[in-house]
Amino acid sequence: MKEHIRRFLYLLILLGISVDLYSNNPYIININKNRYGAANKNWSIGQDERGVVYFGNDNGLLEFDGFNWKINTIRNFSIVRAVAVFDHHTIFTCGYEDFGRWDRDISGQLKYTSLASSVNRQNLINNDFWKILIVGDTVYFQSFSSIYVYKEGKVELVTNKSILFLLKVRNEYWVQGMQDSLYKLSDDKLVKIEGSEIFKGKDVRIVLPYDSDRYLIGTSMHGLYLYDGQHFSEWNCEASSIFKQNDLNCGILSSHGTYYFGTIINGLYEVDLSGKILNHFSTETKLQNNTVLDLFEDSDSNFWVALDKGVSYIQYLDNMDCYTDPTNTIGAVYDAVLWHGNLVFATNQGVFYIPQKELGLVNPMRNLKFIDDTQGQAWGLYIEGDELFCRHNRGLKVINPDMHVLKSSNKKFDTGLYSIQKTVLRGTEILLMSTYEELKIMFPDNSRVINVDNSHISTLKTEVDHLGNVWAETPNKGVYRYLLNDSLTRVKESGYYGGNSDDNLPYKLSISKVGGRITLLGDGRFYTYNDMDNTMKSYRILDDCFSQIQNLKKIVYIKGDLYWAIGDNTVFKFYCDGHSACILESYDIGIHNISMVDKYENISILNDSLSLICLDNGFLLYNDKTVHCTKNNTEKIYIDYVQIKNGEGDLRYLPLTGKSDIPYTYNSIAFYYLSKGAFNRNLYFQHKLEGVDSEWSASLITNKIEYERLPSGKYNFMIRTVDNLGNISEIVSYDFTVLKPWYLTLWAYVGYIIVFLLIAYLVWIIILRRYRNIHLQKIRYREAKRLQAANEKLQREIQDKNAELFTQTSFTIQKNQLIMTIKELIDEFYHGPKDQRNLLLFYRKIETLLNNNLNTDDDWKMFLIKFEEKHPYFFKRLKDLYPQLTANDLKLCACLKLNFDSKDIASFMNMSVRAVENSRHRLRKKIDLSAEQKLSDFIMSIE
Repeated sequence: MKEHIRRFLYLLILLGISVDLYSNNPYIININKNRYGAANKNWSIGQDERGVVYFGNDNGLLEFDGFNWKINTIRNFSIVRAVAVFDHHTIFTCGYEDFGRWDRDISGQLKYTSLASSVNRQNLINNDFWKILIVGDTVYFQSFSSIYVYKEGKVELVTNKSILFLLKVRNEYWVQGMQDSLYKLSDDKLVKIEGSEIFKGKDVRIVLPYDSDRYLIGTSMHGLYLYDGQHFSEWNCEASSIFKQNDLNCGILSSHGTYYFGTIINGLYEVDLSGKILNHFSTETKLQNNTVLDLFEDSDSNFWVALDKGVSYIQYLDNMDCYTDPTNTIGAVYDAVLWHGNLVFATNQGVFYIPQKELGLVNPMRNLKFIDDTQGQAWGLYIEGDELFCRHNRGLKVINPDMHVLKSSNKKFDTGLYSIQKTVLRGTEILLMSTYEELKIMFPDNSRVINVDNSHISTLKTEVDHLGNVWAETPNKGVYRYLLNDSLTRVKESGYYGGNSDDNLPYKLSISKVGGRITLLGDGRFYTYNDMDNTMKSYRILDDCFSQIQNLKKIVYIKGDLYWAIGDNTVFKFYCDGHSACILESYDIGIHNISMVDKYENISILNDSLSLICLDNGFLLYNDKTVHCTKNNTEKIYIDYVQIKNGEGDLRYLPLTGKSDIPYTYNSIAFYYLSKGAFNRNLYFQHKLEGVDSEWSASLITNKIEYERLPSGKYNFMIRTVDNLGNISEIVSYDFTVLKPWYLTLWAYVGYIIVFLLIAYLVWIIILRRYRNIHLQKIRYREAKRLQAANEKLQREIQDKNAELFTQTSFTIQKNQLIMTIKELIDEFYHGPKDQRNLLLFYRKIETLLNNNLNTDDDWKMFLIKFEEKHPYFFKRLKDLYPQLTANDLKLCACLKLNFDSKDIASFMNMSVRAVENSRHRLRKKIDLSAEQKLSDFIMSIE
């Protein structure tokens, strides 16, 4: 009895967890082969610690990092049946006639190594391997005819018995003989489970834990069984009968405390511990294929489904049920109410409803019903007494409790109606009607309608403040403030804000009432009305509360001091009492194809605990009674690999640990990084490279960033994630150094110095040699000049000697001729008569001959040559000083220079001594010598 009570309590606990901690209606994302770039069929799923998901595909090992899909192929695109993930760097796979391991290298690429190569090839022929189990450092590979174990680098055969599947349950490993009994694998031996003969002729596909000590066993076509450790019993439940018809193929026990079973024929079922079907996912509910080959719950408690055609992802939203229309019939949802046990919602196609009790059934959207005569744009719903007012583009439509539109009603409007608000002004209950044309007031007591302002301005929404001002929001620009007279028939005072009205407010404003104060929201900033000076001022409380949030669009009142704030596919539940404000919960609902209605975002408050978030193809149902377990979106970031390249495109990869020095020629660097939740949490990456970037980059949806041609220096690359809710993850950094180019290194500078010194030495040698050559040239030139001068001098001397020789020779010849002539005259006189007459004639002939041959000019020339050899500048100097001197004066000066006395001068110049004295006297006068000066001393002083 105690055992049954314990099991019952255990069941209740699990059921309680399944109800409180997760939403019953998830969202399905379908991924087809055109997106992931491989074959249609996917056999198995695994995930590593970094969030990368792997699929066994008909074309190989399919890999998805949250951004990019990649197919890793084995020879000839061999099929991969099963995947088992050891860690991010090691993955095991198996398939047709092969099993092996993948190892990730420094470039982030997976390289395959076959482990079957060490096995007898004959044992592998036509052998398909279907399952892999990793137990510590031991790996089991299972085919229909054998089990191999891989441990410490060796592969060994465990058994060659014909078996179906190797299954892990708790810490036990079960197999079934082919349509035979069940066995446990213990110490690499198969041990039969007593009583399991019940499964002969059946295919056991799953073995899962049921409660603390019981097991749930699923067969393909024979339903479900329970095993208590001693006995097997058929589990007669709702799910068991379903699976007998749909060919059960796989299953898992989820972290939610419920089972997920995949079938071959009719998709995926969620079942609780009592066997009740909670959910059914099939092609009728957006699952792209009904043949489920494998299931996997990821680290975010969402589910990957491997299908015969593609991959599907089942994502649960925290505290919310997702209801989308697979037929796209209802269109965009604008508003909803709970009315008479029905959930009624207004859409751009009209008004639909569904009984509230059917929301908990499987596939409730199939039960949608349309209300006739509501076709068109239904903007919203308002409950007035026992009637439901529909704000429609064709006016006001009134719906009665039997879900029919009243055909005739004096409450109809001829123009489109956006919103209705009931309020009390001046003690009178009224309905403020925001229409396409203007703001109207309806008096419920007599159905009288008046126009507040005849300016024909379309209004979208209204609010009333504590002073009785009516605030009207326009669809596309600012807001109006109206103060009505006591009879509420006309506007006594008005104001306009925003819409370029010179008040420095945003153009488009949304109105709401927060903390008892009229609040305007525009461009993500809050403003409130100051009635003391009739101005708008910043609402600091809300601005500070949402300082990290961008693009807020609308505020929706819930109850008390609780509100919803709506952003770009984000919603925030917050508290504000007018004095303080804080965010209580935050949700990012913009996942994949889910989105709110652009420019008409809305959350409908159904009751104190239920809120309906309007979507463009359905709605999200928020239940305030659920346990709030909003996940932290800031996951750890992993730098997967770092790639560098040079100008020619050659690639290298850097180690992720230690200090990395990059050659300057490889100064283009790319970082590849990963983060869990990048696929399903709307995570964005921001990066910053210290040394290049001064600020964080914009939020990017990419897992790669590249920097081209970095200059040399030290760098620190930083990466972080952000989400739409303002959460920021921890920073992951990577330090590296781009080395200086070889021509700027220390050794290069040493080389430059050596080269400079060598060049300087060579230049010095060249200059020295040049100057030496120049010096030698100068010496040679001077020597040549000297030799030339000496040569010229010798030439002159030769010429002078020749002239002297010629003169001497001529003089000798002349003297000889004179002597011969005198000898002839003497001989003639000797042989002739010697009388007085002949003697006189002889004398005259001799005298005449001597006179004619006495050549003083030739003597002078000879003298001049000799004199100028000894005194070359004497005559020039004398002529420069005394140009009036004559030739005879110069002869006299030359004789005086040679220190001749008057007698020698008279003999030399062939004149008398007296004439010489007279000549000396005249020379003294010409050179103007004083009486005290001697003429000979003066002439001697001239050089």
